[in-house]
Amino acid sequence: MQGLKRVVFYISFPFSFIAFIFPIYASSVGASVIEIGLLYSMFSVVAILIRPIVGNIIDKKGRKKGIFIGVALYALVNILYFLARDYKYLLIARILQSLAASFLWISIDASISDISNKENRAKNFGILDQVQVKGEFLGSIIGFNLLLTNSFSIFISNSFSTVFLVFFIASIISMYFAIKSVPETVGYKKDFEPGRLKGSKHTIYFLIAMGTISFVFSLTAPIYLIYLKENITNELFLITWLFVPGAILATFLPKKFGILADKHGREKVIVIGMFLTAILQMFLPFVKSYYPFMVLYTLISVAGMFYSPAMSSIIIDFVGEDKRGRSYGIYSFASGIGAAIGPLVGTYIYENIGNSIVFYLKGSLLIIILVLICYIYPKFKFAEGRYNGGISVHSADYPQNQIN
Repeated sequence: MQGLKRVVFYISFPFSFIAFIFPIYASSVGASVIEIGLLYSMFSVVAILIRPIVGNIIDKKGRKKGIFIGVALYALVNILYFLARDYKYLLIARILQSLAASFLWISIDASISDISNKENRAKNFGILDQVQVKGEFLGSIIGFNLLLTNSFSIFISNSFSTVFLVFFIASIISMYFAIKSVPETVGYKKDFEPGRLKGSKHTIYFLIAMGTISFVFSLTAPIYLIYLKENITNELFLITWLFVPGAILATFLPKKFGILADKHGREKVIVIGMFLTAILQMFLPFVKSYYPFMVLYTLISVAGMFYSPAMSSIIIDFVGEDKRGRSYGIYSFASGIGAAIGPLVGTYIYENIGNSIVFYLKGSLLIIILVLICYIYPKFKFAEGRYNGGISVHSADYPQNQIN
C-alpha cells in the first residue's frame, strides 16, 4: 500500500490543475467550446476501446506492469503539454492521457481489491483518494503559482510550459516508485467472493446503470470553468480559491467515509451521496456571487467524497473478485461510453439552449437514476441469496461472471 501511495501522490500533481485550466489552455491555442468538448469526448472514446483490453492484460501480466505503463504514458503526456502550440498537440495528448489513465487506474483499482476484503475495501479506496487529492492539491499550488507569477520567464517564455515541465519531473519520481516500491498483487488472493451478477439480464442492468451515471456526471465536465468565468468571476486567481476548501477537506474525509460505507452499507452511502449531489447541482444556477458559490461547490465536493470510495469498492461486490482486472476493465468500458457522449451533449446544451439548463438536467437525471436503482437493486439482493446465499466460494467452484 505504501508504494501505491507514493506512486499516486506524485503522478496526481497535474490532475486538478489540468481539470481547472484545460478549457482556458485549449482556448489559448484556438479551440472552440465544441472542440473543447470533443477533446473531453476523445478521452472517453479511447477509453472505451482500450480498457477491456487493459483489464485482460493486467490479469495476465500483473498489476505492477500496468501501473508502470500508466505512469510512463503520463510522463509523455506532460511532455506533449509542455510542447503544445496548437490543437493537434492537445488532441494527441488527450489520446495518450486516456491510455495512461486506463492502464494506471484499472491496475490500481485491481491492486486495491487484491489486498482488500469486504470489510475494508471502501476504506482502502478512501485512503488512495486522500493521497491522490494531496498530490493534486500540492500540484495545483505549484502550477497556479508558476502560472500566475511566470517565475521562470527568463528560461521559458510560455508559463504553461514551465508548469508541465515541473509535472514531468514529478511523473519521473512516480515512475521510480512504480519500479522500486510497488509489489505485484495479482496472486495475493486464493479464495474469492462471488459477485451478484448472475446472468446476462443483471449484467446489462449493471452496465447500463454505470454508463448512464457516467454520462450524467460528464455533462458539466468541459463547461465548469467557462461557466465560472461567465457568471462568477473571470479572475483566474479567484477561480482557483473556489476549489481550495473542498481540496482541503478531501485530504482527510474520504477514508472516514470509506470506513462508514464498509460499516453501514456501500449501497446506502452511494444513494445518499448521489441524491445530495443532484439537489446541490440544481441550486448552482441560482448562485451568482463568489462566496455563496464557494460554499455550494464545497458541499458538492463533500457529497462526492461521501460516495466515491463506496462506488469504487461496490464494483467488486457486483462483478466478484475473480479476474478483477477484467472486471474493472469492463466497468470502465461501460462508464467510458457515457463519458464520451456526456461532454458533447453538455457543451451543445450550454452553447445552444442555455448555460443553466445543463445543471438542472444533471440534477434531474441523477434523481431519476436513483429512483430506478432503488427499484432494480432489490432484484440483485434476491439473486444473491438465491444463487449463493452470500457465502464465499473458491474461484474454481463457480463460473466466471457474465460481465467478464
